[in-house]
Amino acid sequence: MLTMTQHTNPHIHSLRMDDPITPNEANNFLCREMRLFDDITWNDLLEAPTQIGFLLIALCTEGEVEFSINNRKHSMRVGDLFISFGDQILEESNVSNNFHAKAVLMSRSFAQNCIVGLNHMWPYLLYLMEHPVMHTTQEEQDWLLDCYQLIRRRLSKQPGRYMREATVSLVRAFYFEICDLLEVRVKPDQSGAQNRAYAIFDQFIRLASAHFKQERSVEWYSSEMCLTPKHLSEVVKQVSGKTAGQWITTLVIIEIKSLLRNTTLSIKEVAQEMNFPNQSFLGKYFKNIEGVSPSDFRKLS
Repeated sequence: MLTMTQHTNPHIHSLRMDDPITPNEANNFLCREMRLFDDITWNDLLEAPTQIGFLLIALCTEGEVEFSINNRKHSMRVGDLFISFGDQILEESNVSNNFHAKAVLMSRSFAQNCIVGLNHMWPYLLYLMEHPVMHTTQEEQDWLLDCYQLIRRRLSKQPGRYMREATVSLVRAFYFEICDLLEVRVKPDQSGAQNRAYAIFDQFIRLASAHFKQERSVEWYSSEMCLTPKHLSEVVKQVSGKTAGQWITTLVIIEIKSLLRNTTLSIKEVAQEMNFPNQSFLGKYFKNIEGVSPSDFRKLS
């Protein structure tokens, strides 16, 4: 059974790349960066609200589960592919006793390394952020399992001089197979101008994810990226459908909700954690967006 590391928030656990999960793990030389599981249950992954610190790709082979990601509800059944990006909070609401899946875990640095230079993948990644679970046909499942087995066999061999490079290439092929599945679900524009836009969006999201607690102005991010605030917002909206300011607000609100729902921090302490001048300022900010006060939201959660 999983050994969890306590998260800084009292009621949320952190699951790291090097935490023990289940005996059903394929041995490999890249276990600090990539881990494969031939058979994993939902309870192997979490028994409480859990913040995962890695990229998770799972294909359900039996059973079903209902769960939430950052308080948004989803379900997963046989043949469903689930992709979760690092730092998301997973919480189960209902899982069948016979739930099983095959899973691939990748450290964020390794996953990012595998996708370097593949900016045309951003439309698909954006789609997955909003739709982390998708149903696959039997033929699609077979292709995914073929890729999984190729990676598994490669990792089980004795490491050679180019073993890591070969593995990265196979992971990229796995990415492309997933993109092919998404091709019929989302139709991105892959022009050169769009690729530049995706690169700008990528840089912005990385900055915002790292600094949203301290910096909430579009001007700060545009300055860091050597762009005008107007141009940054226009590009971000072109790629994602949201302006830069809306993305910053989304990140801030998700974190505030998480702190209110999953910790015992006082409203004043939440304001301090989120770098608001005071509790009153936080209350007005939150109510203006959510329509309820932080204290009322906590009571309703």
